[in-house]
Amino acid sequence: MCFAKQAVARDLISIDAQAVKVCPAQFEQNVPPTFSEPECKTIRFYELNPQNNHLWVKAILTINQPYLDLQQASAFYLFGKTSSEVYFNGVKIGQNGTPHSNPEREFVGKMDVRFYVPNELLKLGPNEVIFHLSSHHGWLDLSSPMHFAGIGEYGSSQDFFQNNMLVSLLLLGALLIGAVYLAALSIKAQSPHHERWLFLMVFFAIAQLFLELSRGLFQYDYPFQDLRLILIVISAFGFGVCLLWVCLSKFAILYRQIWLLLGTVTSVMTIYFIPWFDVKTAAAILVPAIMVTVLLGWQVYLQRTQTLLTYVVILLLFDLVALITVATFHSILFYYIITALMMVLLIKQAQELIAHKATLADEQKQIAKLEFRLAQSVQHQAPPKLTLNSAGQTEILNTADIIFCKAAGDYVDIMLTDNKQRLFSGSLKSLQLQLPDTFMKVHRSYLVNLDCVNALKSAAKTSDSSSAGFLIVDNNHAIPVSRRLLPQVREVIKA
Repeated sequence: MCFAKQAVARDLISIDAQAVKVCPAQFEQNVPPTFSEPECKTIRFYELNPQNNHLWVKAILTINQPYLDLQQASAFYLFGKTSSEVYFNGVKIGQNGTPHSNPEREFVGKMDVRFYVPNELLKLGPNEVIFHLSSHHGWLDLSSPMHFAGIGEYGSSQDFFQNNMLVSLLLLGALLIGAVYLAALSIKAQSPHHERWLFLMVFFAIAQLFLELSRGLFQYDYPFQDLRLILIVISAFGFGVCLLWVCLSKFAILYRQIWLLLGTVTSVMTIYFIPWFDVKTAAAILVPAIMVTVLLGWQVYLQRTQTLLTYVVILLLFDLVALITVATFHSILFYYIITALMMVLLIKQAQELIAHKATLADEQKQIAKLEFRLAQSVQHQAPPKLTLNSAGQTEILNTADIIFCKAAGDYVDIMLTDNKQRLFSGSLKSLQLQLPDTFMKVHRSYLVNLDCVNALKSAAKTSDSSSAGFLIVDNNHAIPVSRRLLPQVREVIKA
């Protein structure tokens, strides 16, 4: 049991868990029996089952001299799904709720409690401890509802469940960061569908980790232990199903809806028939994880792709570690494994997103080149016209005759191929909207006809400190290029 290591660390002494005497309580029986009644029997402590029962239990707790020498304030700790009343060496030391044979008259107790034990009650050697127990208000019939009974230094009962709490909170923080990252990706209109399922995976992992930590963070009535266990299994089940669907949809596995249904049904059946909640939790994740590992492994055999092989290796390692450690899979080790898996998947997702963005950028460049070539072709075959209105006169210019345009306050100077100039009444931006795509803004004050560009020179030859270079147009004019626009200009010139 997990309390054995804690007992050493905190000088705890457990009762003799191998032999406790248990007697069914008679109706309205408020005093301990003699434990010599014929219906009494000797069992192991962890076989005690107060669920829908009303019991009296006698146990022996052997106190050694080193413990007495500590002269510390002592408490008797009782962890289990039950209301309880405790007697130590014949003296009642407290109660947790009110045990009773009638469910309506039982007051619900806390899941994990401690009772102060006066030092004068402690004696060297065997000490008699009697429990009065009942548990009528749960939703589940647990196979092991009693977890620990023993004496130790007086403190909070929640301290027993706070081992590795700092590490667990760090893991919870890491998963929360991953959830925020995936949530940001999921709200994008063009986000792949599997990214939303990946977000749900992280959500279920966070929920399960929080539920596991809750016993060390909050003291709750014993019926909520059933609800907590149910939610832990549901979270594990949700994680497993999401893992299955993420991989099926990501790699477009054939008949993936059927495989998802099969994995879900198999997981539900496995969870239903396994009696122990620790194993239920492990199976809820392992069944779909093993299924998706086999499916992707088969795809690797058929397609022999490196990307698929990477995911199969990751999932195979996850499955192997989980199977080897199935006895403690629900403990902190589970979250090491889950967090490692999620971090690997998030890294892979980020790498694929970067590669996807690079591909989109290349496609956009190709589209821009095609649009530019099309605009060039149109301008050469049938140059668009630009209408200028000045001093009551209207002049129509061929845009192919324009070399560049320069902003000049409320006007724009238009330089033509015959070295003549025209004025456009308006802003540079409004003029750009009327010109074809062969015109590009290369500086905050300049539009250039790319058909007239002869060369791109370095910034050393220009006095404009805001520019990173300049364009030679029509073999005569030097047009500054801003640092921000230089990469785009360079790409267009190459095209």
